[in-house]
Amino acid sequence: MSTSMSPVLAPLRSSPLKVSWARNEKDLLRAQRLRALAFGFSPPQTPEHLIIPEQDRFDSFARHLIVVDTDRDLCVGTYRILDYRGAQKAGGFYTGTEFDISALSPLLEHTAELGRSAVHPDYRSGGVISLLWSALARVLMKEEIQYLMGCASCDLTDPSLDIDRIYTYLRSQAWGEDSQTVIPYRHYPCLYRPGHDPRPPVLPPLLKGYVRLGAQVLGEPSHDPVFQTADFPVWLSVSETSGRYARHFFRSGRKTVRNRSAS
Repeated sequence: MSTSMSPVLAPLRSSPLKVSWARNEKDLLRAQRLRALAFGFSPPQTPEHLIIPEQDRFDSFARHLIVVDTDRDLCVGTYRILDYRGAQKAGGFYTGTEFDISALSPLLEHTAELGRSAVHPDYRSGGVISLLWSALARVLMKEEIQYLMGCASCDLTDPSLDIDRIYTYLRSQAWGEDSQTVIPYRHYPCLYRPGHDPRPPVLPPLLKGYVRLGAQVLGEPSHDPVFQTADFPVWLSVSETSGRYARHFFRSGRKTVRNRSAS
């Protein structure tokens, strides 16, 4: 696990929720167990210490944000950040296991990858993911990261998600430049149906957040048979984040950076 970690990033007044880096192997194990629970690899309500952790080879080279409910001593949120230096040690980015990302090669030195986002089923009202995003905004500003990438997953077992409608919406609203197109190794076929249904589709929360920030989708989705998902390749130029959603999180990040600098 990367050792370039700072103390608690954002303690909340009058709240039991605390966001910090995973500082040791115990913290990382809690994040991995939460991922297993959130991704459906462990039955709901399984006690934390009995969950078999979800792990991969990139974990040791990445940094991990965690949110802990201090009243329950329970890890309720996590996000993995893999920067270029960590990716070099890991043999590449995780996104590169699902897609041929050679089109992005000139930009990867200034890129961080986001992944393994997970929120405990009891905490999905929005507060935990807001904490994670606000902490992430501070990381981006402090480290001057220019680009973010990752895989935004659509759960193929979720009946509320219409993958063809999502694909059609992304093609019309958030499609990237041809020069940056990445190619999936396991293509998940989707139908492009412009004009078929004018209503915006239901989007998974994380994908919806990326789109609201101004992210682009860089091509066709990849099929992940282990997680039973269709994964869209997402790319965000930090300098081009857009809208009130982006201003909210980056304003929060700037305020915290100023406070920490003055202390």
